[in-house]
Amino acid sequence: MKDSDSRKKNYSSIIILLLIIALGYTGYLISNLNKENHDISKELSNLLLENDEMNQILINENAFSSSKTENLKDNLKLMLSSYDSLEESNTMVLDSINQQREKIKNLISKVEKLNGQSKRDWRKIFSLKKEAETLRGIMKGYIHTIDSLNTLNINLSNSLTEKTNILNKVSNQNTVFKKQNKDLQKKVALGAVLQATNITVSAIRIRNSGSQSETTRASKTNMVKACFSLLENKLSLAGDKDIFIRVIDQNGKTLLSENPISINNPNGENIALSSKRTVNYQNESMDICIYHEIIGTIEAGNFKVEIYNDGFLIGGSSFALR
Repeated sequence: MKDSDSRKKNYSSIIILLLIIALGYTGYLISNLNKENHDISKELSNLLLENDEMNQILINENAFSSSKTENLKDNLKLMLSSYDSLEESNTMVLDSINQQREKIKNLISKVEKLNGQSKRDWRKIFSLKKEAETLRGIMKGYIHTIDSLNTLNINLSNSLTEKTNILNKVSNQNTVFKKQNKDLQKKVALGAVLQATNITVSAIRIRNSGSQSETTRASKTNMVKACFSLLENKLSLAGDKDIFIRVIDQNGKTLLSENPISINNPNGENIALSSKRTVNYQNESMDICIYHEIIGTIEAGNFKVEIYNDGFLIGGSSFALR
């Protein structure tokens, strides 16, 4: 009895499970059918819309007459010519324009095939016309984009020209400023040159006892003494300064020391000098004397003494010996 009840329960469970499976599968089929029905309804709706558009065109414009299909072909050729006239250096835009040209050529080929048929395929003609309108819209977009780019290029070119003019003006101003700065540096350099004043020159005789006295005789002259004052100059750099004297005889010959010395003047000319003294200059007026020892003998006549610093002639005087 118990075994009989157990079998009945098992059979009931199996039947219930099979019913559940059957119901699930049925629901799955219904869902798929609903989806397919939705897609079919959508496609039908599009077809009806397209059919209405075709009917309107047929009623209002007689669009699919032989002359109208020829017009479509002419319009496509005109559009192709317009695409050919578009000029663009941008590679990506040019590639896209070329793609549109190929599409137009394909549409022209399709229209020619349809015109060659004895029976018109109005649906295909309608589809080609819609594609042509799409390509025309794309072409208008290209024209607008290229015009905008050309306008931008013109503005950039004008801006570049303006900036170039400004740069040229600034460059010219810099050239002027550099020249002015160079001239100013020269003036400052000249202003920094020391000046000698209160110059006195005399011939010195050294006696056997070692004492010194001034003389006017050439035969008794052993040294030339030049004393002067260096003027105050705040532009000059403070520190050690080499001061030179150049003693020139009546024949224009420079009296040299045992170790000849020379300098270059601002013009690059080499000048032989007689003697040198290094002094510590602190931008204030100072008095100094420089001696030049005569080597051998000198002849009577008029002598000149020139004073130099940093290659510049900063003072001079003269004296005579008999």
